[in-house]
Amino acid sequence: MDITSWFQLAVICFLGAISPGPSLALVISNTIAGGRIYGVVTGLGHATGIGWWALLTAVGVAEVMVDQSGILLALQSSGACLLAYIGFRTMIARDSLSVQRADARPTSSGMLLKGAGEGFLISLFNPKIALFFLAIFSHLVHSDSSWIETGLMGITAAVIDACWYVSVALMLTGTNLIKVFRDRDTIIRMVSGMILILIALYLLGVMLRSLL
Repeated sequence: MDITSWFQLAVICFLGAISPGPSLALVISNTIAGGRIYGVVTGLGHATGIGWWALLTAVGVAEVMVDQSGILLALQSSGACLLAYIGFRTMIARDSLSVQRADARPTSSGMLLKGAGEGFLISLFNPKIALFFLAIFSHLVHSDSSWIETGLMGITAAVIDACWYVSVALMLTGTNLIKVFRDRDTIIRMVSGMILILIALYLLGVMLRSLL
């Protein structure tokens, strides 16, 4: 691809990353619940899933996958259930916010893996991401595109996504916003959890309407 095409890819991926949705809600929720590092690894896990979708799309695998209604239905159901679980877990959490200091860290590597896993799964179980990349790459990927080029396209999408969500986690824990969250612990957790559950119900509703 030429420089103009790479620039177009970068801009579109950035606009897609900053769009409000389940992924942003998850990163904010995990940052509030577990602190800076927890939010950062959630963002990195999400970026890994984004890069995976981008790579699959670039080599044509995602195009086959979204044509299979059974696979699409399974992905939609799994993603919605994951969101509902995370929202419910956020609402019933009893511990106070652990982000009272900007350098607050989870207490174990298990929590880090959990945050990264949730970020990865929320992107992996979102078939709309595949459709998003299909719309982009159908104009950018050609039959003579090399494996290096398609790989770089996936890496570009992942890096842009990681930069955005890591920035969100750092901003929340590096500004006075975190004091607002700490002072309103219970309210923030309840609202954050409800948003995730409502998003999950909305996604399930859209899925059910598509079946009728």
